[in-house]
Amino acid sequence: MANDTQQHIFEAAKRIFAERGYDGLSMRTLAKEAKISLSVIYHHYPDKDVLLQHIFDTTNTQLGLERKKLKPAATMSDSLLQRVEFQFKHIEEVVFVLKYFLHYRSDFQKNPTGWVPEKTSLHIEEVLRQGKASGELREDIDVVQEAKIITHAINGFLLEYFPAQPRGQEKRELIRHLHAFILRSIAKPNSMGVPMP
Repeated sequence: MANDTQQHIFEAAKRIFAERGYDGLSMRTLAKEAKISLSVIYHHYPDKDVLLQHIFDTTNTQLGLERKKLKPAATMSDSLLQRVEFQFKHIEEVVFVLKYFLHYRSDFQKNPTGWVPEKTSLHIEEVLRQGKASGELREDIDVVQEAKIITHAINGFLLEYFPAQPRGQEKRELIRHLHAFILRSIAKPNSMGVPMP
């Protein structure tokens, strides 16, 4: 378990990196914004790359654990809405992970469909598999490929908005429209209250 100082460094570095990327985070900037001496930061983390790797690993694990807490939804539509809401609720963490991957892309093993790590879209694959089992998903949908496209679409919105974080009515409307847009492209017409174009 991290002590309070380590946790403070962790949170400040995560925020700065999510907002400004790799070049916007230096150990000096971190020390200044976290109001912690540079020597204390170096005591815990020998360099920026080690710190970012630690945040990436921890954040990925935390997001996975949080997703596991989501209650099973009755329909594909409800599951999709839940996942879109989850991504917006954890916007800083998701953006951190995305920017980390973009910066350290060459450290990841290339897969047959590109550089995006295979597990990135598993939470959306679950939604589509639910829709396939329930008959809500169109028959022509390739679950794995479509899950990647949907994941990119959602994450694109997150990257566009951050560091601003939509709140209240704006957030609800954005989530509702994004959910309806995705659903129109994957669901059988007239299934389970799917909005029609």
